[in-house]
Amino acid sequence: MRSNYRTYPGIAFYDASLRLYEGLAEDLDWQLDFNQSGHFTLAHTDSSITGLRIRAENNRLMGVDSRMVDRDELRRMVPTMDMSDRPRLPVLAALYHPPGGTIGHDEVVQGYGRACDAMGIEVHQFTAVTGLEVAGRKIVRVRTTQGDLSAGAILNATAGWATTISDMAGVPLPIVSQPLQACVTELIEPFLDYVIVSSNLHVYVSQTAKGELVIGSEVDPYQTYCTRSTLPTLEQMASYTLELFPQLHGIKILRQWAGVCDMTPDYAPIMGAAGELDNFFMDVGWGTWGFKAGPISGKCLAETIATGKAAALMEPFAPARFLSGKLLGEKAAASVSQ
Repeated sequence: MRSNYRTYPGIAFYDASLRLYEGLAEDLDWQLDFNQSGHFTLAHTDSSITGLRIRAENNRLMGVDSRMVDRDELRRMVPTMDMSDRPRLPVLAALYHPPGGTIGHDEVVQGYGRACDAMGIEVHQFTAVTGLEVAGRKIVRVRTTQGDLSAGAILNATAGWATTISDMAGVPLPIVSQPLQACVTELIEPFLDYVIVSSNLHVYVSQTAKGELVIGSEVDPYQTYCTRSTLPTLEQMASYTLELFPQLHGIKILRQWAGVCDMTPDYAPIMGAAGELDNFFMDVGWGTWGFKAGPISGKCLAETIATGKAAALMEPFAPARFLSGKLLGEKAAASVSQ
């Protein structure tokens, strides 16, 4: 969880989502493993420091708590991290974001599912969309493996498979699908209180309340829908983690997995009405950073569909920006995927 993005629309959007997460347990009446322990984005080069300084200033101008810390302060705050000159890329500075942290995704999904059930909303799992029937400027029928249905509005929120749905509607999207891998280690004694992300090594590390380390990497450099994990990516995650925490050399990896990310050219999502159709809406292109924006994107899309006017927070992410050339450029803030 974090809102330390680079562009003003991105900062405002993710900060609004973080604030919703802060009250989500109470709203859903459901226990969530939400821990705002703090988030560090490390810089190992002069150019990275420059980029992080820009983000820090943009954050502060938008009222988001972020600041630069030097090697001495970082050494005091994260004493277990290697701050020597031994690594190939020594840590020079970091962007510190105190409101950042982690949340248990399973608990969030369960809480939302429980709330949906209480409101009479039906969620049909293991049901694939096989086609969209278009008449004029509207989708009039959705074909699925469990039968056909119709609705006043259709929302495409299908993550890595977004283009397969939009293609059925005849609406092209500038999205490619790439795998993103992560792994979790055996339980070890707690030693890491923060989320650590390296902007140069493209790796992130955090420790759960149980003691596991969750380690992730950048997106794989190829396009596929395959979700098999690979040895080269595991080697990369392990090698870069050891650059930061060499004392972890003996721990065991318990699980490794992959998901499919929908990557846009400017590393920002696509939200809003599809220009070609009147009742077809998009909530796609979230790449590696979509979960943290779940609450606010749902709220904005609900407002947009209900009122027929795009919610103010999501206007900069409209599909039409690719035709007008008003791209956002959030790549610098997608720390493990730039």
